Amino acid sequence: MDEYKTLREALDIILEHKEELDAMLFEGIHYKALDIKKGDSSRNNLKRWFILATGPGWRGGPPPRLEIRMKMLEQFDKWYDDVINKILPNYQGQNAMDEIYKRLMKIERVGAKIAGVYLRDIIYHFKVWPFLIDYLYLPIDRHVRNLIINKLCVFNENEVPKIGESYFTERNQRFQRFLNSIHTPRVEFDYLWAIGAMFCAYHLCDFCWIKHLCKNQMPILTL
Repeated sequence: MDEYKTLREALDIILEHKEELDAMLFEGIHYKALDIKKGDSSRNNLKRWFILATGPGWRGGPPPRLEIRMKMLEQFDKWYDDVINKILPNYQGQNAMDEIYKRLMKIERVGAKIAGVYLRDIIYHFKVWPFLIDYLYLPIDRHVRNLIINKLCVFNENEVPKIGESYFTERNQRFQRFLNSIHTPRVEFDYLWAIGAMFCAYHLCDFCWIKHLCKNQMPILTL
């Protein structure tokens, strides 16, 4: 269908800018300050990024109190041990990935969005357990959701999972399977956030990489 062709084209164009978008992460102060190492699956390396992923910047609202934070880190240690000792030796492919998601979301204050963003970063960007990249789910944020519903007009409101909706609802599973049929790894659809964050949010339609595909451009703001 034409709208799905539009989605493919939009992603192809955005991925042409992949290197510069990745640099925003790898040159960022948090990545450098935490001394994250690519390909390092050690507990300490992954725990440093988990502390950031569950902080106020990604969660919204105030950071967890110290006692809650300590409990979360204890639960993270259990999750890590389960992944290394129970999941990776006994599960494969999507089944392994699903177990990793489900157990991560059992950690206090960790919902579907935080779990999705955290696993996207460590597996896709930091190349930890890279054999699982094709099985990552697309985390849904407001930019991605707005783009595919209101700008590219590929999906209607009810077809796209809500922000923070479990990956294991019937709707989300159907949505993720569809994305996988268009492009793999489907987690790369996450690069769509760049359009919303860098162009849509500031009404910079004339500069947008995919403006010719947009069905609802906004008037340019002038001083």
